[in-house]
Amino acid sequence: MRKNYTILIGGIQGEGVISTGINLMKALSKKGYYTLGERKFSSRIKGGNTHIIITISNEPVNCIESSFDLILAMDQESVYENVHRLHSKGMILHDQAIEIEVDKKETQQQISLPISQIAKDQGKLFMKNTSAIGFLGKVLGITYQELERAVVEAYGAKGEDILSENLTVLHDSFENDACRKAAFFETNIPMSGSENSKMIMIGNEGIALGAVMAGCRFMAGYPITPASDVMENLSIFFQKTGGKIVQTEDEISAMAMSIGASYSGVRSMTATSGPGMTLMGEGMGLAGMTETPIVIVDAQRAGPSTGMPTKTEQSDVAFLYYAGHGEFSSVILTPSSIEECYELTIHAFEIADYYQCPVIILTDLHLSLSPKTIDAIPYNSQIINKGKLAEKEKLKDFADGGFPRYQLTEDGISPRAFPGTFGGQHQVTGLEHNELGRPSDKPDNRIKMMKKRMHKTDALMENEEIIIEGEGGDVLFLAFGSVYGVIKEARLRIDFSVDVARIRQIKPLPLKQLERIMNNYKKIIIVEENFNGQLAQIIRQELRQQEKIISITRYDGENFTLEEMMESMKRWC
Repeated sequence: MRKNYTILIGGIQGEGVISTGINLMKALSKKGYYTLGERKFSSRIKGGNTHIIITISNEPVNCIESSFDLILAMDQESVYENVHRLHSKGMILHDQAIEIEVDKKETQQQISLPISQIAKDQGKLFMKNTSAIGFLGKVLGITYQELERAVVEAYGAKGEDILSENLTVLHDSFENDACRKAAFFETNIPMSGSENSKMIMIGNEGIALGAVMAGCRFMAGYPITPASDVMENLSIFFQKTGGKIVQTEDEISAMAMSIGASYSGVRSMTATSGPGMTLMGEGMGLAGMTETPIVIVDAQRAGPSTGMPTKTEQSDVAFLYYAGHGEFSSVILTPSSIEECYELTIHAFEIADYYQCPVIILTDLHLSLSPKTIDAIPYNSQIINKGKLAEKEKLKDFADGGFPRYQLTEDGISPRAFPGTFGGQHQVTGLEHNELGRPSDKPDNRIKMMKKRMHKTDALMENEEIIIEGEGGDVLFLAFGSVYGVIKEARLRIDFSVDVARIRQIKPLPLKQLERIMNNYKKIIIVEENFNGQLAQIIRQELRQQEKIISITRYDGENFTLEEMMESMKRWC
């Protein structure tokens, strides 16, 4: 039976609040628990309140619980802004360096802890996040050895002195008698599975790992929240696999360099968010016209313009569906879990090379940055398929030039030859061109080339990329990205029949599967985090179907809650 326990760790941004939560999650995962964390932070480097909410369970966690069992506060705001969400039998732990006066219920506990003082005793106030881990670990029934392992993993590479000081702070807080163990935690949530089979990852890390496994060896990018971790993690992986990271001066350069690397035969990618994606639009058109494979990650945040850089949203859907001026084939994949971030990134590189087009991996801030316990991803060596390549024997016929890089074929996909390949010399331009790559504005050539480019991804419409869970009810709730976890959990909590689904490919839409779904359900509720219900609009347009499709949206920068999704299911079922 699933049992959950949710805590909030809060304090001043820049003082290690998030790392406190992640290190705690690592210790809990080693102990056998599943966890999911949700980061709340502002668009600044230091100062202001930040917190991380962690739901802990004996089974995989689909979404964050709306109420808390425990609040650990290193500033006043963390308590005052969140105490209304504390369970009636919840607990408040706070640093004794701050005064907390709240109207708590008789069944709620409030304990003052010397979190800062223990760090000060070592002469390092900034280590109070390690002090907090010791107290929390004691409350949650984690052994000192398990906490120590997490701290060593976090600080072992920072030098012997720093590690030693952190371990001293950890020991002193863990052994401090100001904190008593909450025994109910251990009995209410039994451990699950092997202690060594789990790992903590964020979606961006899953994408970076998937890229490496797919054979990606070049990335150009410009840092932007919430996509920067893709580049940071890839730079770490490239140290072992080989590869090149370039931090460019802007997103225009990042896109251009990635296209150039891909043209040379190297699997390449870039990653950005909404503002950067806008700048990459022209580059997408170049990749479309030159039929160059490229993988682009768009980790969505609240827009438009600078918008709310640290808030989640899914408002780039319509823009990306028609991204770039003119018309050309592109593909949009939408993972809904960290595992799918990994899996669909590998798939994205395969599609890009096979169909010779841009492929977008569309995530959202919550999925990109939320740490989660997942079962270890099995290592499977990938056979790299670069798609249609010109055969060496046939290239001999073009030793003097004239290789038809854009040869008209039945499936619209032409064999390509990389620079330096004997007999593969050809022209490449962003201008409309003929089969040889030479500029041409003749109407008959234009029609042929447009049809070639526009129809080459038609086969992807046959894919079964909508994954349905349920027992064949009359109503289907459909979502993508992090929203899917909420509708999946809501279905498990209600006592009536409703089916849920996640869509993994929204361009081109899996039209045949969608048509079957329309015939099988009385209502299709599409849940997404934007104002207009953009995915719902696109599906209505493509299927010419209005009556059955209902849109539920949220656009305040926050995630759908479990309670509001359960209420929506009650309303429509």
